[in-house]
Amino acid sequence: MAVGVRLAFALASRGGDASGGWVLARARCGEGAEAAEWLRGEALRLAVRLDPGPRTRWAAPGTLHPVREPGPDAPTSLRAWAEDRQRRARVRHLLAHGRALSFHFPDPGGAWYALTAAPLAPPTPESR
Repeated sequence: MAVGVRLAFALASRGGDASGGWVLARARCGEGAEAAEWLRGEALRLAVRLDPGPRTRWAAPGTLHPVREPGPDAPTSLRAWAEDRQRRARVRHLLAHGRALSFHFPDPGGAWYALTAAPLAPPTPESR
């Protein structure tokens, strides 16, 4: 794939556990940089929803409490992935070259979350 070819991307975030998986969000972006930012934003959105912090407004007081399990949990991994500048640059580079990407974030309790980006075929002259 030549750099500079403008590809659209199908993006998704999914979550699941032993009982199955579900699509949490979908998007279509017109270029690699936009797709990379959607993936980053979705990772942060999921992290905040899964582990909102003590001052969140949407959870009733006393609802949230710390969990002590070994290893990083999915929200921690999602945040770290989204905040890693080198990784963001690598994702933008791969998307600019038309690569499909998939990232998996397991949780110690058995749940998992995934972010995917897949290039869509460029429109043909007949489809325009």
